[in-house]
Order: sequence, then C-alpha cells, then structure tokens
Amino acid sequence: MLPEIKARPDKINLINAFRGINKNLYVRDDEFAEMKNMTNDYYPVLANRRKRGIIKTLDKPQGALGGRFLAYVDDNKLYYDENYICDLEETDVERQLVMMGAYLCVFPDGLIYNTYNTEISHIENEVTKSNVTISLCKLDGTVYDSTNTVVSNSEPSDHSKYWLDTSQDKVVMKVFNSSTLAWMPVATTYVKFEAQGIGIGFEEYDAVRFSGVDSGSWVYNDYDFNQTNIVYAKDDNALIVVGLINLNHTNVNNITVKREMPEMDFVCENGNRLWGCSSNNHEVYASKAGDPTNWNFFGGLDSDSYAATVGTQNIFTGIVSYSGYVFFFKEDGYHKLYGNKPSNYELQWKPGRGVQFGSDKSICVVDDQLIFKARDGVCVYNGSLSIISENLGVEPYYEAVAGCYRHKYYLSMRDNDYQWHLFVYDVSKGLWIREDDLQCKYMAYTNNGMYMIDYNNRLIVVNNEDMYVKLFPADIVYPSDDIHPGNIIAGELEDEIEWSFTTGDLGTITPYYAYIKRINIRLMLEPLTKVKIQIMYDSSEDWEDVWEYYSTRKKSIEIPIPVQRSDHFQLRFSGNGEMRLYSIAKAIEEGSGVNGTDI
Repeated sequence: MLPEIKARPDKINLINAFRGINKNLYVRDDEFAEMKNMTNDYYPVLANRRKRGIIKTLDKPQGALGGRFLAYVDDNKLYYDENYICDLEETDVERQLVMMGAYLCVFPDGLIYNTYNTEISHIENEVTKSNVTISLCKLDGTVYDSTNTVVSNSEPSDHSKYWLDTSQDKVVMKVFNSSTLAWMPVATTYVKFEAQGIGIGFEEYDAVRFSGVDSGSWVYNDYDFNQTNIVYAKDDNALIVVGLINLNHTNVNNITVKREMPEMDFVCENGNRLWGCSSNNHEVYASKAGDPTNWNFFGGLDSDSYAATVGTQNIFTGIVSYSGYVFFFKEDGYHKLYGNKPSNYELQWKPGRGVQFGSDKSICVVDDQLIFKARDGVCVYNGSLSIISENLGVEPYYEAVAGCYRHKYYLSMRDNDYQWHLFVYDVSKGLWIREDDLQCKYMAYTNNGMYMIDYNNRLIVVNNEDMYVKLFPADIVYPSDDIHPGNIIAGELEDEIEWSFTTGDLGTITPYYAYIKRINIRLMLEPLTKVKIQIMYDSSEDWEDVWEYYSTRKKSIEIPIPVQRSDHFQLRFSGNGEMRLYSIAKAIEEGSGVNGTDI
C-alpha cells in the first residue's frame, strides 16, 4: 500500500499597499519596474494620474517664476499675471526671474518691475556728459564761492565766511565758532557735478562709478573722483558726492557716471537682499539691503552691499535661499553663508555632493526640505545631506528641472539614451512614481498650481483640486470677487492619456521549490475605462494577453489569472480611463525537494 501524500494548502500572499517605481535589479512585489502616467495620490492604492491643463502655447519661453502670480519671459517679452509688461533686449539667453518684495527682477537684463505701482526701472544706469561744472558745495547744493568762502593759507578776518585753509599739505574747510572763538573743521565737504540730465536715472544713496574726471591742482588732498562714489543728493541736472576741490572747475571732456551690476551666473533673494555668484570672478555678491539696484555701496553700514572672493575650484552650479541661509552650489559641495549683516557674514565650504552642472533648475524646497539633483542622485538637505533616489536605479540622469506641488517634488530629466522622464517624489510618503516622458524647460508654483513649460513651448498646469468643480459649477455667476468656487484646473484638459505599470520579476525569491500558480487582482474601474493585463514568462520578451475589459459603469472587479509553472514572470497593466488597483493576491503552492521527500 502506497503512503498517502498530504496536499498542503496554497499559501496566500496579499499585496495591498503599492510603493511606486523601483528601477533597480531587485524589485519588491509591492513595487513596479516600469510606470507611465501613474500617481500615488491615493496611497496605498495605485491609480492613474489626473489630466493636466494646457493653458496655451508660447512662442519662445526664456524663463519662469512662481509666487503670488506667474511671471515668465516669452520671446524677449516679460509677462506677469498674464499681462504684458515690457520688451526685453533681443537675445536668445535664458532669463532668471527673482522676486524681492514687490520687485520682480530680471537677469541678466537687470530690469526691475514694481508689481505694486507698475513702475519699470533698471539696476544699471549710465550717463555721459561733457562740459560738466564741478563745484564745492554743501549737502543741500549751496555752492561755496568767493562771496561766502575765502581760499587762503592764513586766517581771514571776516568770520562770517568759510575758510578753505591751504596752509598745510592737507587742505581743510573751516568755519568760525563764535563760542570757542576758533576756526573749526567742517565735518564733511561735498562736490556737485552739474550738467543737463546728468542725474536722470540715479537716486540718492546710489553707489556710482565716475570716469573721465580731470585730475590736477584744483583737486585737494589727492582725491580721486574716478572711482565708486556715493550720491548723497541729486536732481535731474546734478549729482552731489563727497570730496574737496577748489571752489569750481569745468570738465571739458566727457564724464561718465554709471551704476553697475556685477556679472552673475545665478541669483536669489535672502534677507531683503539679492545674492549672486560669478564663476569667472570666483566671487559672491549681495545687493544693498532693500535695494536691488546697488551692488557697490560700501559705507560702513549694516545695509551695505557685500562681496567676497572664494578660493574653491570649479564653477558655480546653482544658488538657493533656504532656512535663512544662502547656499552657493558647486558640483563637489557648497558654500553656506552665515550672519545677518556684512560685518559678520561668513562663508563656510562643505565638500561633498552639490548641484549637478546643468541641473540648477532642480533646486526646490518641498515641505521645508531642500531637494536638488546631484551627479549621483537626488539629494535632500534638512540640516544634513542624504540621497533619496535609490529607487531610480544606478543609471545617471542629466539636465534636471524641478518644481513642487504641495508635498510633491516633480523632476524632469534625461538618461544616457536621451530618453526623458518626469518622476514625482512624494516627500510625505518617501515614494517615487513616473508620470511620463515630459521634457520641461521650466517649472513654477503659483495660484495653487504647479506650472510647467515643456519643449513644445506648452504652458501646462497641474492642480488636483477639481473637486471644487462639482461643488461650485463654473457657469454660476458669483456676486463678488470675494466669493469664488476655489481652484479648478485651468486651460484645456489633455486628451485621453494612456497609462501602464509593470511588475518586477515575480517568483524569483520564492523558496523551497514553491511556485506561484494563481494571481488574483482587485481593481476599481470608472465608466469608459479600458484595461488590459499581460504576462511574460522567464524574461522571454513575449507578452501574452490574459485579460482585457471595457467598463461601462463604475464597478470593482476581481480578476483571477492562472499562472504557468515557471522560474519567474512579470505582469503588465495598461489602459486608459480612471483605474484604482487595490490588491494583488498570490496563491503559492509548495513543491518538493530534489530528493523527492515532502518539504
């Protein structure tokens, strides 16, 4: 009589939480090797992403910035809140847009648009004039002349006048003090440069560079005006600066007065200043506090401009303001700025991972964490630096552009084969998914939506709050601007999008000669949704159709899929319409050992 073999019941392995994409060699059963147009918005349920809104197609986008309203440059024209502002210089270069309070600053143009009063100004200003009258004067512009000033190497008898004392090598302007009965030095003397229109475009306390000013015996104490001077008073036809000269002089040759801006690779705002860096000059800069036009104001004040030379090698690759500090990135580390005023500013260098060259637009702050693309992965900084892109595999990526929407980090970048990928990292869940192959030029968050400009020049918006459409229909007329239906997806929705996701190799880690003999899949389908499920055995590259369905109403479906005995297999799901994957259950049958004994 043969021994009775007892059949063991199938072991059920239920997967009901799906973790997103994993492009490594080993893919967990709750992860997927490939993805297209999926989202983890409903985690632990896997679903297809929502449609994006197509706002319009631009002509030649050259920069974008989020904030209260969307700002962008299109074909050398500046737009703010969809309003045309002005033309910029005709050039093909990209623009960096930076907000500082109400000022929208455009680089490298150096243009400033005041979003509050709509005035347009420029950081740089240059005026050249000839036959400039140069006079010794008071701060209010009153000129010292022969009627009120004596130029002499001995004390004048008329105590009502000023005395320009030339008795010593160092000339001093003096005034008689009736209390002490002595001639006392005037604390500060000023010089006025007068010519028609010489002061147009300048403001009081501008730091401006003079060139072309004569030198000679009329200038006292070897003062050199051909340098940066602070304008202490001005009108359209005069500029007043500190200096000491003879009573007056006429400069026949051209005098050029210029307010300058340093050449900068990257610019950001921090502490009510603009900050920039220059790879060519190995320098970092800050504008005067509250004034984006002045980069050379050094008056010994807390509000002064700032400049420092850095000794590290390699070029700057990005800049960001984060948690009250400015980070000047290079590929192999970053300079971090400490302090709150020029007298205590300190730059410290931290070697390690920095922003990858060409990925300066990957820098984003999401949920109070700084995220950027480094050479060997995506990094997060929140006091310490760590890699968060292990699930994207070991393949290198380049030319990353990023944006944020709530707790998500959107990242468009290419691989070695110039294939583009739009990955999305959910900071709150620590999960990656892949949306599609969108190649982005710019991303910006504004109006509770994340805007993207792709290489087809389309302005696209991502906004997940279309629930308001159901609560507040768009065709209702609301009584005032204060009552509105909330945010809806702007523009024209995309056409029907195809989605897909593919498991890793299932069965490769099943031990003890066991194998998967059946898969049960639980789906929720909305009306007009089409789904196809395929299977591939043992990496044969031959996908077999195992189930296809078109849903005419909302329903949940459980699909049993028998599985051939094999070493491993993959499942691929594809379709269009609204789908939710709730669970995958694997029925595992245990086999026998090589010696034929019951395991």
